[in-house]
Amino acid sequence: LRLLLVIRKQLSESQTMQHSDILAIAGLRVDGRRDDDLRQIKLKVGVSSAADGSSYYEQGLNKVFAMVNGPCELQRRGDDSNERGSLICRLVNAPFSSGADRRKRRAGDRKTIEMEAIIRQTFESVVMLDLYPRSEINLVIHVLESDGSLICAIINALTMALMDAGIMTSDMITSCSAGILKQKICQDLNQVEQNSGGAYLPVAVKSRSEEIVYLQLDSRLSVDQLEDAMKAATDGCKKLRLVMQDAIKSSLTFAKESNKS
Repeated sequence: LRLLLVIRKQLSESQTMQHSDILAIAGLRVDGRRDDDLRQIKLKVGVSSAADGSSYYEQGLNKVFAMVNGPCELQRRGDDSNERGSLICRLVNAPFSSGADRRKRRAGDRKTIEMEAIIRQTFESVVMLDLYPRSEINLVIHVLESDGSLICAIINALTMALMDAGIMTSDMITSCSAGILKQKICQDLNQVEQNSGGAYLPVAVKSRSEEIVYLQLDSRLSVDQLEDAMKAATDGCKKLRLVMQDAIKSSLTFAKESNKS
């Protein structure tokens, strides 16, 4: 009788085992990915006729719509003497976009201004602004839904929109994050993982030269851990480059076929 009670208790415990426990036993992350897996990516180029270039980018639950307008005449008077073009960045968060991060982001708040500055400085490193004197290029990003590593999704979406707009750049930028979860290096952190208290390292690199143009780290890491995390992030950028290049090729092929017909 005791043996039957023990067996019944074990069966009851196994049946009530949580999904996260099963994933932990299998060595998988909270969303079922392996350490070096990226989230599912969906992207489309040229989605808006109201912009010179546009893209829709999904990575996991991140959903970003990016638009590029320009080059156009400078809107501010007194800037006519500027022999180099400028980038104007505007980030718009939808009221329902917070995802796991419940804090609302409004235009003009500190976090939004910081992200706009990061985006502008990142793309100033590749956009050939000398070719657009006394002009401005407007970058507008609408965040429809966010779920971790948002800055990386925004950078990738804008890269596609700039290419769709035909803006001259010296290189292609891709961005991916890495972090340390339970002493393991993981790629492409979602919001739960980003908020877990471990290290979070978003990185943006130039595709051809592999020069790092953006990196942020708020946690202390050993030299070895930092090197491993940077390698994981840059490896993720290489994977994303292939996906984004395929999307651009498909878009160009579709455009050529449309022109023929």
